[in-house]
Formats: sequence, C-alpha cells, structure tokens
Amino acid sequence: MAKSLALAYHNLSIMLDAGVPLLRSLNTVGSGLKPHMRRVFLKLAESASKGNTLAETMVQSPKTFDPVDVTLIRAAETSGSLPESFKLLSKWHEFSGRIGKKMLSGMILSVLLIHATAFLAPVPAFALGGWQIKVYLISVVKILSLFYIPAAIIFVILCMTPKTGPLRRLLDRLTLKIPLCLGRAVYKLALSRYCWVFHVLIKAGVPITDCAEKAAAATGNAVVTDLFKPAAASAKAGRPVSDGFPSKLPMDFLEIWRVGEETGKLDDVTKRLADNNAEDAEFLFAEFARWLPRLVYLLIAILMIYYVFHFYLSVYFQEIMKYSDL
Repeated sequence: MAKSLALAYHNLSIMLDAGVPLLRSLNTVGSGLKPHMRRVFLKLAESASKGNTLAETMVQSPKTFDPVDVTLIRAAETSGSLPESFKLLSKWHEFSGRIGKKMLSGMILSVLLIHATAFLAPVPAFALGGWQIKVYLISVVKILSLFYIPAAIIFVILCMTPKTGPLRRLLDRLTLKIPLCLGRAVYKLALSRYCWVFHVLIKAGVPITDCAEKAAAATGNAVVTDLFKPAAASAKAGRPVSDGFPSKLPMDFLEIWRVGEETGKLDDVTKRLADNNAEDAEFLFAEFARWLPRLVYLLIAILMIYYVFHFYLSVYFQEIMKYSDL
C-alpha cells in the first residue's frame, strides 16, 4: 500500500507541476495503478469532476488514505500547493514503506525459525523415545502455541482498543516502553510526524495555531500527542509554540525549534527536524529488525535445552525403574 501511494503521489506531483489539469492527472495516474488503487483514484477523479474537493472524497476511503494525508491535501487545496504536498506525501509513504520492509524481514525470519524449531525440537524424543506420531504432533502444537497465543492476544488488543480514550493512551504508553529499540523508534517516528505535518501546513499558509493543533493530532501516539497539546494552547495565547513544549522533549529538539522561531525560519527548521527524527526512527526500526531474530534464537536455545534435559531425565528415570524392578 505504502509503495503504491508513494508512486501515485509522486506521479501526481510531477503532472500537476507540469501544468496538467487535476482531473486529467488523476485519470492518468489512476489508470496505471493496481486494481484496488485504480478504483480509489478513479473515484477521486469522478468526484473532482463533480466539483468536490479531493479531501472530501479521500475521507470516504479511510483504509487507503491516512488522516494525515487528508489533512495535508485539505490544506493544500486551500492554499493552491497541491504539487508540493503530493511530493512530500510521496516521500513520506516511501519512507513508511522502507520501515515496513525492514520490520517484515525481521518478522519473517523469526517466524521461520519458530516453525523450524517447533518441528525439530521433539524429533529426538520421537525417534529415540518411541513416541507415536500423535504425541509428536501434540508437542509441535504446544511449542507453536507458546508464540501464537501471545501474538493473537496482542493482535486482538490492537484491533479492539479504541483509537481514543484511556485504553488507547495506556496502550500507546506501553508501546513507547517496548525494548529492543522499538519503543524509541515509535517515539522518534511520532516526533517526525509532528514536525513533518507542521512543516507542510505552515508552508501551505495555514495559521500557526491550526498547524500546532493538527500536527499534534497526527503523531500517531496518544502520549506524544498529549506532550504537544500545550504548544497549541501557547500559540492561541499569542506566545511562541515552543513555550508550550514540555521539558520531556529532547533538548536538541527544543533548541532547534526555538532557533527557528527566533530567526523566522520555522518552516525550514521543522523540515530539518522531521528529516532528522525520521532517519533516527528508520535506524532504530532496522536495529529492532536485526535484534528480533537474535531474541528468537535465544528463546529457541532455551527451548532446545529444556527438551534435551526433559528427554534425558525421562530416559534416565526409565532406566532407574528398569533396574529397580530387577
């Protein structure tokens, strides 16, 4: 999805920059996409032909367009900066796609290792201990359940938890505390989203109070959103946005932002902050993908040791019982 959106947004930015009308650009770009994306973009073209805005139609496809996309396109339509906004959206989705690939590579290797272990660990006991095939398969299922049951529970929690409210805030807080770099990666990604949305909106001429509000809502993490909410209140009161930033934010983030406000180059500074935090997030996600299989190796080693000792003790006690009978 991210790759298709990045390509579509990139092509739209090029065509609009070249002076091609919006309706013609949407039809041209949509015709070259995969079936699902083609239907969505042709729907955008049809809606645009009736005089509707892109943002109004994008809201009707929440599985395709992120709320951030809708927010930025709405601002771009108002300010007339659609080509630049599509270009920035293309870069953002390209970045998201890279992160997704790195996470997926780590996940796939881990899943393969888990399944290989589930089928290989009981083999010695099956081959030497006279197990029946039924007992062997039960052992395989037990090992897989150690991984699939927690994964299913996590999946259900993620799907069932409301997008707002105390439960979402608790879940997002726990997410930021996940070890193996993942929590820090999510935090850096949230900072990047805030700066990135703020940059695009302020470039589009959106009032700074609205920039602060919409950027805070676009972080993707309720805890980080709470950190930035006072900044919007500060802007509404006529003070610099940074006056509302809490001291919990990174010191370099605070100092660079303040310099941007003092020099009147907040649009450039927010882009630099967005890029820096995005690079940090990408590195941390890559580290997580690198360390996850190693954690699985450790769990597999522990499991194999357990099975070796379990098999050894069972054979040992069988021999003791045999000699005691004699």
